[in-house]
Amino acid sequence: MKRLIFEDIYSWSVFSEARQIDFNGHLWVRDDGNIAIDPVTMCDADRAQFEELGGAKWIVITNRDHEREAAAFQEWTGAEVIVHEADADLLEIKTARKISDGETIVPGLRAVHLPFGKSPGEIALYFSEKNAILFGDIVAGEPMGRLTLLADEKLADAPKAAMQLRKVLALNFNAVLVGDGHSLFRDGRQELVECLQARSDIYINRINIDEIEWADRNAPHPYEFEYKDIDPLIGAKNIGYCIYRLQPGKASFPMHLHHFGEEMCYVMEGTCTLKTPRGDMEVRQGDFIAFPPGPVGAHKFVNEGDAPVILFILGTATPHDVSEYPDSNKVLPYVLRKIYRKEPSLDYFDGEV
Repeated sequence: MKRLIFEDIYSWSVFSEARQIDFNGHLWVRDDGNIAIDPVTMCDADRAQFEELGGAKWIVITNRDHEREAAAFQEWTGAEVIVHEADADLLEIKTARKISDGETIVPGLRAVHLPFGKSPGEIALYFSEKNAILFGDIVAGEPMGRLTLLADEKLADAPKAAMQLRKVLALNFNAVLVGDGHSLFRDGRQELVECLQARSDIYINRINIDEIEWADRNAPHPYEFEYKDIDPLIGAKNIGYCIYRLQPGKASFPMHLHHFGEEMCYVMEGTCTLKTPRGDMEVRQGDFIAFPPGPVGAHKFVNEGDAPVILFILGTATPHDVSEYPDSNKVLPYVLRKIYRKEPSLDYFDGEV
């Protein structure tokens, strides 16, 4: 078996002469029991390594056509089979657990239902802590280094199958693992966008706001709010845009500024208070507000009224940006994705030998 970029995920393959492509099985090695995904035939060396790694406690089947060698693996390991509820009755193998869309299979692994694929219960698997997505059938890694949607004639509804991949685009991932073909370990999300942009039967770069459901931001009071994240769904690269709805008494993010990125707010509906180091002011429907980089752009929105306010926020996507939070003396370097206190500051040679 091949160990992938993740130290605990392995894959093994058999070559399909008919499709001229590798069919891949995957194994996620975990302390609480390993998970085999869409297992294919193993050679003796792979079988030995599989056993050394602890075998499998569960077998996840991503669609009815990827039952593959699941029965043989179940007999060999005693593993229980997990499948989406819509495919459970279409398999020959006995299933122990039927899952639904968005369900957490084990901590760190979530099912994404893609019903317009090859079978009604097709799922992708999202490794939330690894920023990785695994496709069983609907997306293949071919040619090497690119992604391709499964042939239209094999899909229940090709345009709908393509558009439903927005459910995946809404997730944070970089690596794309595939059951068929070659996996991508960098820029996988952008490759998926380009795969969808190449189609002439859909236009992935357009969406209507009514097509996006409000999501809840779970945060301490008063920073819990509702939002619609737009840019990941329509292939944006250098600009982020999101709509926020603040209920009475709620606030947007804490007072902050960006050292490199720039933001703009358009008040779509209602009135609220814009708090800045230069003072507070009321902003209302129709207002545009610029937040340039640096201290001059520090801001925070608070809804001190009795009706909801809706804000459209647009900002540059700057990977090397640094956010600063004046009220709490914190900084967030984006490349590290960790927040630090600014004080006490250290000498350049502090701790060096």
